[in-house]
Amino acid sequence: MLKIGFIFPSSEYLHDPFRGDPHTHFQILTILEDYFGPKVELSLIDLRGIKKEFAFYHIPECDVYLHSVYTLDYNEQISIVKTLKDRYPLSRHIAGGPHAIEFQEDCLKIFDSLIIGDGEELIIQSVKDMICLKLKPIYKQESVVDINQYPYPRRKWLTESTISRKGPGRGLISLKNKQEYENLMSTTAIFSRGCPYKCHFCHMPNTKKYGLGIRFRKPELIKEEIEYLKKDYGIQAISFLDEICMPLNRDKTIAHLEAIGQTGILWKAQCRVDGITPEIAALAKGAGCVIMCMGMESVSQKSLDLINKKISVEQAKKSIRHLKNNGIEVRIYLILGLPGEPNDIVEQTWTFIKETEPDLVYLCLLTVRPGTEMYNHPEKFGFKAVNMNWDKTMHLHSRYEDEFPSLSFEYREQTPWGKSLSNDRIIKNYLELQETLKEAGLCTR
Repeated sequence: MLKIGFIFPSSEYLHDPFRGDPHTHFQILTILEDYFGPKVELSLIDLRGIKKEFAFYHIPECDVYLHSVYTLDYNEQISIVKTLKDRYPLSRHIAGGPHAIEFQEDCLKIFDSLIIGDGEELIIQSVKDMICLKLKPIYKQESVVDINQYPYPRRKWLTESTISRKGPGRGLISLKNKQEYENLMSTTAIFSRGCPYKCHFCHMPNTKKYGLGIRFRKPELIKEEIEYLKKDYGIQAISFLDEICMPLNRDKTIAHLEAIGQTGILWKAQCRVDGITPEIAALAKGAGCVIMCMGMESVSQKSLDLINKKISVEQAKKSIRHLKNNGIEVRIYLILGLPGEPNDIVEQTWTFIKETEPDLVYLCLLTVRPGTEMYNHPEKFGFKAVNMNWDKTMHLHSRYEDEFPSLSFEYREQTPWGKSLSNDRIIKNYLELQETLKEAGLCTR
């Protein structure tokens, strides 16, 4: 019997790594179990909450270790693999994920084999080759995977207390003015894959060419998975982690929302600011939506255009109004430090917030993430320096009380889009706006 362990790193850069779930791991382990059955022994090796220096003691010996590689986890995963290779030299390490796609040559120095693209078909082939002692260095996805061909990911790989959470600080659904929602048994779910947009701070061309566009689960499969979560884990509320929570086509959105609504579940999600109409807002509310988060990124139209966001400030205002008119709590994501940001960005942002009255605002600092348009073509955005320390590639500050914000880049004084702001000014703007939001009760910490 082949022993396969899928390692989930510590995720210590997150304020609370247990507020999310290892959906990739659930999916791949479910696929392997259905295909190989008793020929394999599967485990999810969850290292969250464990200090990295002690992680090795929590990893059992396996014939094959699987790794989903994200940039923020890369240095930790290098350390884990080197330690395991020293202790278990006959074991093999198979990796996938966006960092492995973007940096194949570097990753092949660490891992024995790479899966490039969606993993469902390739992981089966790589394990079959492993059994035959013919493991290849690279497996590339040749066509777009139909996510509806596969069953919903089972979650038995972790304890029930890890999957379903409730109570202050643990519940995933907490309205600003109704904290008792935290006491609903909650979890996370994902019903789509991909994104059709090409925002320059987020879009990773090398990754997306193996999974073009956006793909949604069929309504009947969405309903089936939610009912499974209700029955097996007592789930009452779900935080949907999809980049875009609803299909872009009106008729498909209606069917999508109807399927969710039939389960009686309460939920929160995120969408683009151009995805909300009065009709869709009303349907979402009727389907159980209580919170909608929107990635607005900036109140500066110039900045939005420079990052290829393909939205307008006016669209954002209308979407916030449609949601609030239907009693849905609105949260917006903003990033400071974007190209084209004006000198009075703090004043402009606060004016927008006072006018639109979102319930909460999540404020971040820009980082230049590997694989994005900003990273691949820094000259287009006026960067004179980009930090390649992989531990500094997350545009979210305030993980810890004593952390002081820093930037992973520096602009030239004169850029293709005009005069830039200095790093000191960007950080000053961030701290000033963050403090204003805190005083107004518009941020969570």
